[in-house]
Amino acid sequence: MQAIDGSLQRLLKALPPPPVERGTLDELVSSAIAEVESKTSADNRRTQWEYALRNEVFTLAATEGVALKGQPSAYYDGLKLRLDVVLAFTEKDACDQTFPFNLLYDLLETQTIPSCSHIFSWIESRADRLTENMVPQKGKALILLRTLNDLLRRLSKMGSTTLFCGRILTFLSQVFPLGERSGVNLRGEYGPTWDGPGVKKDEPEDVKMELTEEAKQSEDQMQVDEGAKEGKKEEAKEEVKGSPTPAEKKQQQKDEFYRTFWSLQLPFSRPSVFTEPHTFEQFKVSVNKVLPVIKEATAKERALMGSKANSGSSHKRRREPEVNIDAANQGYFFSKYLTSPELLDLEIADTHFRRQFLFQLLILLNHLLTFTRTAKASWSTPRNRSLQMDFTLGPDDEKWVHETVQKTSEELRQTTPNGRVFAETVAVILEREKNWIRWKNELCTPFDKAPWVQEVDVEVNGELVKKRIGLEEATRDVRRKLMEDPEEFPHSHGTAALTEIWEMGWRDMSDLERPFQPGDVHDFVRKVKQEDARIEMRKKQLAKQAERIAQARAKAIAASTAASTVASPAPAASTPSHEPAPAPASAAAPSPAPTPVPLHPSLPAKPGTLPPKPSSTPVPESAPAPIVAPKPTPAAPPPVVVPPEPVLPPDPQIQQYEENKQRWSWLALRVAREKYLRLFGAIGTGDILLLTKAMEDERKKIAEEAANPNKGDKEEAVAGSQSAVSIADSKGDLTASESVTAAPSPEKSEALPEEGKSVVEEAVAMEDAKPVVAQDGEGDVKMDG
Repeated sequence: MQAIDGSLQRLLKALPPPPVERGTLDELVSSAIAEVESKTSADNRRTQWEYALRNEVFTLAATEGVALKGQPSAYYDGLKLRLDVVLAFTEKDACDQTFPFNLLYDLLETQTIPSCSHIFSWIESRADRLTENMVPQKGKALILLRTLNDLLRRLSKMGSTTLFCGRILTFLSQVFPLGERSGVNLRGEYGPTWDGPGVKKDEPEDVKMELTEEAKQSEDQMQVDEGAKEGKKEEAKEEVKGSPTPAEKKQQQKDEFYRTFWSLQLPFSRPSVFTEPHTFEQFKVSVNKVLPVIKEATAKERALMGSKANSGSSHKRRREPEVNIDAANQGYFFSKYLTSPELLDLEIADTHFRRQFLFQLLILLNHLLTFTRTAKASWSTPRNRSLQMDFTLGPDDEKWVHETVQKTSEELRQTTPNGRVFAETVAVILEREKNWIRWKNELCTPFDKAPWVQEVDVEVNGELVKKRIGLEEATRDVRRKLMEDPEEFPHSHGTAALTEIWEMGWRDMSDLERPFQPGDVHDFVRKVKQEDARIEMRKKQLAKQAERIAQARAKAIAASTAASTVASPAPAASTPSHEPAPAPASAAAPSPAPTPVPLHPSLPAKPGTLPPKPSSTPVPESAPAPIVAPKPTPAAPPPVVVPPEPVLPPDPQIQQYEENKQRWSWLALRVAREKYLRLFGAIGTGDILLLTKAMEDERKKIAEEAANPNKGDKEEAVAGSQSAVSIADSKGDLTASESVTAAPSPEKSEALPEEGKSVVEEAVAMEDAKPVVAQDGEGDVKMDG
């Protein structure tokens, strides 16, 4: 033991002034442990270290009173430094894992509240090291929980220690998991029972015995004064027979309401009283009496506030300022209200008192709703019998509870200030509390789920071994695939059905107004076009499939070729030298201008053109071509191999569409042969589309003739003139088109040769011989004579 004390003292002297780094402290602690390892027994070494460290800490703690009068900071620094030494020895396994917590429990019991606050600051700063490998409800977790709960009991709920209480509760919520059952009332125990006014109290037996002895002692006196007392009894009977005054009635009603109001505190504090017979009926009667009084007090308060607001000179309605709940309730705290009969009217007039009562009533009513037949069957199990009670809410009582909850909530909204916000906050709290009640009724089942794992087979040294992998590793390939660019969507209009409808030619709902009519040729034409669209769409699908297959095969062949062959340097290709071609011996002569070709051998050239003059240059004789030695022909480049287009295999769907198309075409021809047989010569091989075109042309022609009835006469006149010109053309003169062009221009006719003039004059004379056609004012054509 002396070796351990000496080593510890040397360790404390070697420590630098605070703050001390963790690495330096660990090295000194390791040296101290190694120093005494050979001098002490292994069985007692841990106990000896714990005793020496505890003695050192409490020796310093004993000087708290003197130290705080001088320099408190030096005392707190030294205390925290020794706690760090204790924690370091525990981490080196020189002390038990629960030793720091036992030391803190004893230390906090001996220190004042300010010193406990500094020690708790050290606990907060070392929370990660203290709670390492801590299991809830076992070992050091229980000691820590007991230490902090005892510290909370020493602190006051009001005053300067409120912040310290909040720090402790926050630390506990961070250290312990959310599902920790240590703070849950698992057995459903209630707090102290209400023993105030409105509760029938049973007199103790000792009091009854004393009253009996007093009665025996006064029995003699009663016999002596019996005559006088009988007279008084008769007078009292006469007074009872008389009717009470209004003031007495009012006082009786006030006393009755006083007992009724405070009697509700008994079910508020202990709901198990509903198991007694007729208790719930009395509770209903009491609530129905108290709620109207509360409502009347609230209405009176609102009326007074309205009269105060309107007491000013201005008759305008003023907006009430929004009051913050925290500011309104600042300094408001009542742990227990006074129960004097004279104070009840004043307490009911207080808005905070009414809110307190309504809040209590809402809590109890929501608790009763968990004992209906349906709700009770959902959570009652043999394991939580301590939470159950022999009480079930009937259908009528359940209806009354729901109605009372609505009335109480509405009354809570009417309170001031900010009653609506306060009522909504209460509703949220009660709704959240239902989940915690259900969790407690289910015996606090753990609600945190374990991390997702999966067992896979992994090959290790040629053997398959089971390995547990997490979600990150299991979904790596899937996430990598999701990050890739998606393939092109096969349907351009969203779905296969919409794409098919669009490619079939449907564009609007009006396309469906005319259903298929077997007697109309145009409907057969529409069917034929639909079959053509289906055939084209099917060909596109087959082409895409063939292209995908070809690409996949090409990739597979390229991958296998690259894996099997080794890249080798290709021989340099010899570039053939191209010799420049020799220049020609003589430049090519310019080609003469083209000579205009006459329209007909018997006709002269067109006006404005000159006949070609004979060339006076003699034509040179053709000289023999020189003999040139043949040059070697350069090797032709290899032909570019164009891959043939993929040949689509015969598809049964396309064949079916072709058969449908042919059937619709023949049906259309059969329908049209009765009316349009004259047009069959224009459709070639029976093409129904050409037939419809011819029908449209004929329909347009008939419509034009109906619109212009005199157009036929004019066309006959023009046809006569064209026939005359054609006669002249048969003799070798101008054609009809040229005669019409040349006739109106006399200047051009003068430039013609004599033969051309005679032909043109004949054509003009024939035109002059026709009757003159005139037009009236309306633009119609009329004949002269």
